[in-house]
Amino acid sequence: MQHRGHRPAAPRTPSCGAGPGTAGGPGGRRGPPPPGQTRCGRTASIINRGSGVRRLPRRETEAGAAGAPRAAPRREGAPPPGRPAALLRWDEVPEDFVECFILSGYRRLHCSAQECLASVLQPTNETLNFWTHFIPLLLFLSRFGRLLLLRGAGDVPFHHPALLPLWCYASGVLLTFTMSCTAHLFSCLSPRLRAAFFYLDYASISYYGFASTVAYSYYLLPGLSLLDAGAMSHYVQQQLGWQLDCSLPIAAYRALVLPVALALAVGCTAACCRSRAACCAYPFAVRTFVFAMPLSMACPIMLESLLFDLRTRNPTLFVYFYRRYCWLLVAAFFNVSKIPERIQPGLFDIVGHSHQLFHIFTFLSIYDQVHYVEDGLAEFLKASPATPTYLGTVGYMLLLTLCLAVVVRRFLSVADLCKQD
Repeated sequence: MQHRGHRPAAPRTPSCGAGPGTAGGPGGRRGPPPPGQTRCGRTASIINRGSGVRRLPRRETEAGAAGAPRAAPRREGAPPPGRPAALLRWDEVPEDFVECFILSGYRRLHCSAQECLASVLQPTNETLNFWTHFIPLLLFLSRFGRLLLLRGAGDVPFHHPALLPLWCYASGVLLTFTMSCTAHLFSCLSPRLRAAFFYLDYASISYYGFASTVAYSYYLLPGLSLLDAGAMSHYVQQQLGWQLDCSLPIAAYRALVLPVALALAVGCTAACCRSRAACCAYPFAVRTFVFAMPLSMACPIMLESLLFDLRTRNPTLFVYFYRRYCWLLVAAFFNVSKIPERIQPGLFDIVGHSHQLFHIFTFLSIYDQVHYVEDGLAEFLKASPATPTYLGTVGYMLLLTLCLAVVVRRFLSVADLCKQD
């Protein structure tokens, strides 16, 4: 509904690039301006005229060529009791709430919690973002419940120290899906809560990445020939003819892998929170790259497959590990490219846009990861190596939680100061 006495602003099309967005969360916001235009108030407005498209400066279209007053921003009120809230188009919501190339299906700002919950059954552009992670959340709850509580890991009770890395890993998987669902569901409560939810979403992804490293360091890495001093020294002598003792660098790697992974998780969270700032030109690419960095902690498994016969020695790890990375590459492609909605804006607003596909392929990647972590646990229990300690597992997770809380709190405080200025 347009206000009387005001000339309506020309419709624009949301593009992709600069502006705040989400990582584990949805895509970014307003995109980079077309060539020759700047981001400071002169982004292009697009007016469909027959079969052609005419671009006008935003300043002209909003104020009018003859100095007509600017259209007042639309403020949506609460819906009548018993009726669902009307969905809005992209130019009816605050700029920071607009998703790349998504034209419709937006919920109004300042929805109540009850309205947010009811929206999971309504055709909004966030509905399938929620369900594509809520259903996997239920699936993983069932799977970890079987492994940890129903003796699915063997005759080991749930409180046995050997299961501590699995508890850490399970908490990371479940937390990242829970925070993703929460951020997508309640993102329209208020601008501050939206920022808080997506900061926590980024933090949960980093938490999950570190939890994966904890599980790897106990269940997978000890079985690699690459990290066996005797096997590696023999390989170096056989391939290069060098007499080299590899015990020292391997011991250093084992000692540093978790501290380095923790520092990387904190740094990645800070970088992703920073990418919500208006000065970030390509937030999705930044977040995709940043959250790919912790995957480097799995490099020993890749090197194992290159230097040793991993396919024969551990076919389960080989198949599921590389298939997981195929899913991750596909997920990264959709997250960065914003295909298919980039090709046909408006057609995939409710079903089939890139963030939903991103969710599906990240779920598949974690599903395959759980397979080989579970297989590594079975081998770990057979081999009976050094027993994990609370300090080396839960202690690290608690320290990371504290660091991530400090990062999130700092960025929320910075956002508040910016609003006051």
